[in-house]
Amino acid sequence: EHNMKKTSDLSDHIKRTMPKRDIQEGRESVQMFVEMLKHHKIDVVDDEVLNRTYETEDYVDEKILSLILETLKIDEPIQYIPRYMRSMNAFQAGGTTVVVVDELLEYTLLSFLFTMYSLENDRGEENVIRCMKNFYVLEDLQNGRREIGTHNEKQLYEMSVLPKNLMNTAIDNYWTIWTFLMGHELYHAIHPDDREGKATELRADQYAYRLLIKLIMKQKNNEIPKELEVFWEDQYLSPVILFEMFRLFDVYAELRGRPAVYRDHPTPQERQENIFSMFKDDVPEEMNTEEGNRVLNLVLNSSEYAEDWLRYKISKGKL
Repeated sequence: EHNMKKTSDLSDHIKRTMPKRDIQEGRESVQMFVEMLKHHKIDVVDDEVLNRTYETEDYVDEKILSLILETLKIDEPIQYIPRYMRSMNAFQAGGTTVVVVDELLEYTLLSFLFTMYSLENDRGEENVIRCMKNFYVLEDLQNGRREIGTHNEKQLYEMSVLPKNLMNTAIDNYWTIWTFLMGHELYHAIHPDDREGKATELRADQYAYRLLIKLIMKQKNNEIPKELEVFWEDQYLSPVILFEMFRLFDVYAELRGRPAVYRDHPTPQERQENIFSMFKDDVPEEMNTEEGNRVLNLVLNSSEYAEDWLRYKISKGKL
C-alpha cells in the first residue's frame, strides 16, 4: 500500500514538474503535411490511427511497450511517462518500474531519419541545402539548447515528402529504435546494481538488441498484432542507425568547437561495434539480413555525404 502510494506520488511529481508537449498545438501542421502527402499520392497515413493518437495520446507507445514487457517476461507494473527532458531514464520506485522517455530525443530521431532518407532520395542542390539546414538547426536547437523547433516548416515538409517505401522504412526505423531504447532503459531498471560505467552501458545495449531480434523473429512467425507490425527483418540494424545519428552529432559539435567527451559512457562507434560483435551468436541463421544491410548502408551513405558537406562548409567558414 505504502509503496504504491510512493510510486504514484513520484510519477505525479514527474508529470507536474516536467513539461510535456501539447499534442493539439501541432495538429494543424500535421494535418497540412498529411494533405501534402495525399496530394502527392503517397499513401502512408492511416487516418484512423492518426485520429486515435489525438484521442488517446501515446496509444502506439503503450501498445508497443506492453509487447516489449511480454517479450521480456516482465510482469511487474511499469509506468510510462513521456516528457520533455534531457534524458531517458528508468528506475524502480516503490516496487514499480518507471520509464521516462525524452520526447525531444523522439523528435530529433524522427527528423534525423527523414533527413537521411531525403538525402538518399534527392541529391539536387536545393534539397541538399534543405536537408543540411534542417540537420544543423536541429542539432543547435534540440541537442544544443534543448528546444524543439525547425528552421522552416514548409522546407521541412518538402524535405519529408518521400516515396512510400522510404517513408515506411523511416517510420519502422523510428519504432524499432524506440523499442531498442526502451529495452536499454529497462535493463538499467531491472539491474540497478550493475554500475560499471561503460561496460554496463554496453550490456544494456546487448539486452536491448536481443529484445529487438526476438520481436523481429516473432513478427516473422506472424506472432505480432497487425497494427504493430514494425519489426520487419530489414530493421535488424536500426540501433546502428541510432548510433550513427549520435556520431554525426558529435562530428558537428566538434567542428563547432564543442567536442564530445565520453568518460563512463561508450562512444557511438563503440556502441556500433558492440552490436556488430553480437551477430555470430544472436542473429538467427534463418533471418534474412540482406535488406537490413541495404537499409543501413543507405543511411551510412547519406550520413557520410552530410559529414563531408559539413566539414567542407565549416572549413570555408560558410556555416
